[in-house]
Amino acid sequence: MKKNRYWYALAFFLPLMITSVICIANGVFPFGENCILHVDMYHQYCPFFTEFADKLQNGNSLMFSWRQGLGADFVALYAYYLASPLNWLLVLWPKSYVIEFMTLTILFKIALAGLCMYGYLDYRFRLEKKGERLHYLAVVFAAAYALSGFIAAYSWDVMWLDGVALAPLVFVGLMKLVGEKKPTLYYVSLSIVILSNYYIAMLICIFLMFYFLLLVAEQKEERLQAAARFAWYSLLAGASAAILLIPEAIVLSYSGSSGIKLPDTMKWYFGFLQEFSRSCTAASVYTGADHWPNLYAGAFSLILVILYTWNRKIRVRQKLPRLGMVAFFFASFSNNFLDFFWHGLHFPDSLPGRQSFLYIFVVLVLGFEALEYWKDISVSKIAISSAVIIGLLFASSRLTEEKITDSFAFLITGLFVACYMILFMLSKLVEQQKRNRVWGAICILAISELVINMAITGFYTTSRTTYLAKREDYLALLSQMEDEENDSASFYRVENLRRLTKNDSDLYGYNSATEFSSLMNINVSHLYQGLYMEGGKNYYCYNGATPLTSAMLSVKYVLSDNALEESAIRVKVAESNGQYLYENKYWLPLGYMIPERAMTTWNNSRRSDLRNLNHLAKALGAEGEMITDASFEQEVSEGKTILTPDESGFYYAAYVKCDADTLTAATEDGWERKFAKTSHRYLLELGERKAGEPITIENSKSEEITFYLYRLNLDAVDRAYETLSRDTLDVTEQSDTHILGSVTVSENGTLILSVPYQKGWTIRVDGEIVQAEAYQEALFAIPLTTGTHEIELNYMTPGLLQGAVISAGSILLFVLSLVIRRLAAKRQHSQRKEIEDESVIGILY
Repeated sequence: MKKNRYWYALAFFLPLMITSVICIANGVFPFGENCILHVDMYHQYCPFFTEFADKLQNGNSLMFSWRQGLGADFVALYAYYLASPLNWLLVLWPKSYVIEFMTLTILFKIALAGLCMYGYLDYRFRLEKKGERLHYLAVVFAAAYALSGFIAAYSWDVMWLDGVALAPLVFVGLMKLVGEKKPTLYYVSLSIVILSNYYIAMLICIFLMFYFLLLVAEQKEERLQAAARFAWYSLLAGASAAILLIPEAIVLSYSGSSGIKLPDTMKWYFGFLQEFSRSCTAASVYTGADHWPNLYAGAFSLILVILYTWNRKIRVRQKLPRLGMVAFFFASFSNNFLDFFWHGLHFPDSLPGRQSFLYIFVVLVLGFEALEYWKDISVSKIAISSAVIIGLLFASSRLTEEKITDSFAFLITGLFVACYMILFMLSKLVEQQKRNRVWGAICILAISELVINMAITGFYTTSRTTYLAKREDYLALLSQMEDEENDSASFYRVENLRRLTKNDSDLYGYNSATEFSSLMNINVSHLYQGLYMEGGKNYYCYNGATPLTSAMLSVKYVLSDNALEESAIRVKVAESNGQYLYENKYWLPLGYMIPERAMTTWNNSRRSDLRNLNHLAKALGAEGEMITDASFEQEVSEGKTILTPDESGFYYAAYVKCDADTLTAATEDGWERKFAKTSHRYLLELGERKAGEPITIENSKSEEITFYLYRLNLDAVDRAYETLSRDTLDVTEQSDTHILGSVTVSENGTLILSVPYQKGWTIRVDGEIVQAEAYQEALFAIPLTTGTHEIELNYMTPGLLQGAVISAGSILLFVLSLVIRRLAAKRQHSQRKEIEDESVIGILY
């Protein structure tokens, strides 16, 4: 038993040690100033983890958050991004070190993947009955799973790692369920996986169906009973997660990911040889939109899969479905219909081949099985198998573009294959007493290869110092702002003119009007786009806001690193070490009345042009255009455009065509504004400029960009703002899930709440529940008559109670199933004993 624990400990600590050393070598804090924030971990996960920690430590509601854009359900966000059981440790973790918490959980989950993979190999191949050689090799294969190409590419996607780590344990549970009629491990492990992250759980469940068919096909009897057990306990596991799945499904129905659109025609993204190149050692990980999977599982696994097909000790009946599974996976990565099927009847926008960890699992299991029957492998088969792999590498290198898999990856993979070939041959040729040394060398070589690949392709780093540079100053400014607002219960939002991410509000702790999340309400994004602001499938952003739209979104303050943002629309109110807080002169509370005529005369066309803005202003009483074409001179050159207005005023710009993702505008007095994600097309605020003052706009791609220049008509803004500010909601109480206030209505109209229109809110007017309408399909709208009205909003996550009842019932049914099963087993045992006793008596008499 102690020896068995040793192997499990080694399987856990080997990948943990490797990843820790790589992080230290990369200068990850506290061993340097770097961190492993990358892609969505940088822009989404760290802000969401910070918000979760804040809620846990301050006892705030876990149902709703005002820091997610205009407001969002937090249970659904938790289910999608934060449901790992480990994340509850944030209740004890300092918020200043959330990045380190995430780093440690990633390293732990990678190590856990090694542990669970070893557990699968131990159970599947009964290693307790085998020699030490197979134990050492199992540890190496477990490390290969934990340090695979999938992990190298997606280790930053911390929400996926629980499922990836526990998947081998689920498969052990399936084998126990089918072969031994023991359901507990299967039910518990699958329930945890589904609760932790529905997306990876979906991929695992698809694979479970294929794996079950494979297992039951090899079972000679009681197949129907096995199918019944599989269906029942799979259903219970899924239903046990209903407490999160149902709210998540409801909120997702409002997102840009809702709906299913089948592909029109079948197509293949790439050929076999190009796809094979993605198995190479040191192949750069791919996370873009061109479907290339990350298939690395060790060069040794490539040889061993070929040897698996040759092995006569393994029955053909057993080999064919497993090799068929490998072929099916290969086809799935390159065929659009199978790609659509695997990814939940959707095409991923990026991060392709998300099921590749399952392919890697199958390849490693087949490779290990080839080693189990090593005696049947001849030197000639080793030579031929290695030659096949080298031939495939050569052919693949001729057909694959350098940017997909570079020549270095082909070369180093070929060298490793040659080394493995030599060592595999030596394991057959040397004397018996020297073979353990050869296998030791093979293990060392394999571990070295895994380390090299992970060090080259995994754990991209960025500056932790830069990421947190503004944190203390922003917190100081926000603290000053809160002190000023303490005497009022009014609701307001804050925005950032130089944001680090679109979820800065979670990082720094303020209500905002910007959100980047897969759960984002798509109708709010459509509203933003129609108002010439930034919006897309999974984000909407304050970029492009005018004074009128900013007021309608209840944005009262803005943060900036520029001391020259003071103008006719905002005034500076605080400063901290070069960071500034400005107060907008145009601001509206959470609710404001729109007259009936304005409700009927303006409709958001989602065309992202000035007509929408000007029509809105006119509907609200403005005379003339709110934003007008400016008279100006324009000088266009490569990478730079100079705009010179003919008269003083507040200006905006819009490009004719632009591929650059970053634009920087500057003037001679030191004012500068960087515009990120400009390819998303939104109105560019250039601020208050003087006549004849040149505005230089540089782009990141050295393009020649032509711009339109527009001038803000403040008189039109004032008239429209006067209409909206006449009757507003006076908020007297507010929390994450509760708003109470009153509004005095001077003219029949509609109370607009700058809150996304979706299920969960109960709205009362004068104590009576009312059914709100949708303003432009995006915000809550409540028709009101003249007089004073009390408005109360209360939030309850939709589907949470129903999901909780289903989850509780499923757990009870599982316990009941266990009790019935044990009683039945006890009864069978008693009956067998009675029969045996009767047989003994019969013999005696």
